[in-house]
Amino acid sequence: MFRYLNRIIENEVREANLDFYSVIIGTKPSLGARSPKLWNKVYEYEKKKIRMVPLDVREENLEELFKYLKEDKHCLGGAVAVPYKEKVYNLIKNNVKEEIRTIGAVNCFYRPKSSGFLVDGFTGTNTDGEAALDPIKKKLIKSQNLNIGLLGYGGAGKAILAFLLKDFKRKHKIHIFNRSPINIKDTAENDVYSYSLNDLEAIIPDFDFLINATSIGHVESIDKTPVPIKFLATAKNTMVVYDIIYDPLKTTLLKNSEGIGLKTINGLRMNLIQAVLAYRYTNPTNLSIEEIYNVMN
Repeated sequence: MFRYLNRIIENEVREANLDFYSVIIGTKPSLGARSPKLWNKVYEYEKKKIRMVPLDVREENLEELFKYLKEDKHCLGGAVAVPYKEKVYNLIKNNVKEEIRTIGAVNCFYRPKSSGFLVDGFTGTNTDGEAALDPIKKKLIKSQNLNIGLLGYGGAGKAILAFLLKDFKRKHKIHIFNRSPINIKDTAENDVYSYSLNDLEAIIPDFDFLINATSIGHVESIDKTPVPIKFLATAKNTMVVYDIIYDPLKTTLLKNSEGIGLKTINGLRMNLIQAVLAYRYTNPTNLSIEEIYNVMN
């Protein structure tokens, strides 16, 4: 089943007697990527003869690999790891939805379903943005005219903004803070405002949500925070501070926020929900998001 595939990749896939398979593509996902463990737990739970396999591939072989997977009807699709999210996007960009074009990267590719059947070509999505909104979605749906502060406009920030605009365009005001202001199409029409990080102190008192989409505070910069505590002290006491970082579970930003009585959310649920959503996009399943979440968890 994988004879030709093994000629393209750097590792070796030995799974046998499968009806279908899914993949995770990266430079070295075979050395410890988490997705195969999570997806295969669900396949076993559903009693399906499907497995996710890691594919280590060199950049020069990526296009050939993707072409092979597209032509192999046993391949359902799968996940994309760094550094190939933008490169895989470029291979399927004509088949993705508008919000994914604004991100310019995918972490999941799959065969869309048409009349109950999987079509030949791949499309893709970026579940990071969709998953990031999951812990706060009920509040976003029930409320009107919230002021949302979004810190950072890298990959995660772009994905979060894309899905905020997709689901809540003109319902809430979105304030993006980056090292330098960014140009965003139709900002006034969409209630999106762009600032530099230096402007945060003046505007933070208006926020209902503050979302950190930067890497500041991650385990590699564990003592740092993107928001000085003196800024947090000027926020209203109902502001929710949401840090999408999950390692550590309590970043310095969250600790400081809790220390002055603000409600906080960490990135742990987001991190797992992005895998849950990718599984649902890629695989025919009757399981709900929460059911998959519970199996993976």
